[in-house]
Amino acid sequence: MKKPWIMVLFTLLLSVLLVACNNAEEKVANQTQKEKEEIKEEPSIYPLTYTDALGKEVIIEKEPKRVISLMHVLYPDVLLALDTKPIGIANADTMFNLWEAYQSFVEEQTFTDIGDVRSPSLEKILELKPDLILAASGVHDQLYDQLSAIAPVVYLNQRAMSTDQELAVTEISKVLGKEQQGKALLEEVSKKITDGREALKNFTAKGETVVFTSVNTKEGFWIYGKNIAPTNPEHGLGIKVPQNYPEDMTKEVSMEGMSVLNPDHLFIFLDKSGITMSEEEFLKSYEESAVWKNINAVKNKNIYIVDRSLFAQDAPIATMYGIDIVVDLLKDKYD
Repeated sequence: MKKPWIMVLFTLLLSVLLVACNNAEEKVANQTQKEKEEIKEEPSIYPLTYTDALGKEVIIEKEPKRVISLMHVLYPDVLLALDTKPIGIANADTMFNLWEAYQSFVEEQTFTDIGDVRSPSLEKILELKPDLILAASGVHDQLYDQLSAIAPVVYLNQRAMSTDQELAVTEISKVLGKEQQGKALLEEVSKKITDGREALKNFTAKGETVVFTSVNTKEGFWIYGKNIAPTNPEHGLGIKVPQNYPEDMTKEVSMEGMSVLNPDHLFIFLDKSGITMSEEEFLKSYEESAVWKNINAVKNKNIYIVDRSLFAQDAPIATMYGIDIVVDLLKDKYD
């Protein structure tokens, strides 16, 4: 009499076990497929071939991790903005490591000085064991054989980059295989500029002129061209400059030349490298000059002493830093 019930119970237990096993197998199968999809990597862009400013095709076998820059300090800026931290920089100790725009990076990492831009130390470069070297055409051409024996070397047109605010990001992002990130970076800089123009609309409406300069030991000035971010009329803040202001290149003017420009506002960069005069030296040597005292910016106390990194025009980190400084100093003038 008990056997039918035993058979029913056995059948039920067997059904439960089969269902559980099937569910477990299905779960394992799904999980395995999911794991496979998660670990599936995007196709590698390497090896990457880049035709540089010397017309040489450079093959970069894998993502560069140990990059050295022999170029002006504005271009290591681009590397950092693209999340590539250079291990060696020309003029690191005399310029890059001292500029305020880069202090947050300097606090996190040591950037080794590999000598002057025009005469880098091959011994230091070799010691750092780079996997990519960035050099400037027209500056380091004679070092090609020595540099290429150490690591792949890419020559970039530094002169062209100095007059084109986007070219450095565009080309360096190609070298690093980060073109999409480069485009996003340019959009970020563009937004910073757009927001800055909006913040300064009351100031610019007044039409007062601004000059951006550094001082030299001859009681004169180096005027920075209109191409820098604060004064660029199309791709910058569009702040008004005096007539006969230089377009692109730095121009040296005397004290009398500055009085002819006669700006309403005067930004002067000083730095800790010794390349420019100290603030104390500047004030002491200029404050007794009758010509200096008659410049509008001096008479109206519109002199702004700022860090040298404010004057970058093609370096995204320094450009955004500089825009913040300029906007903060001028936005409340006529609100």
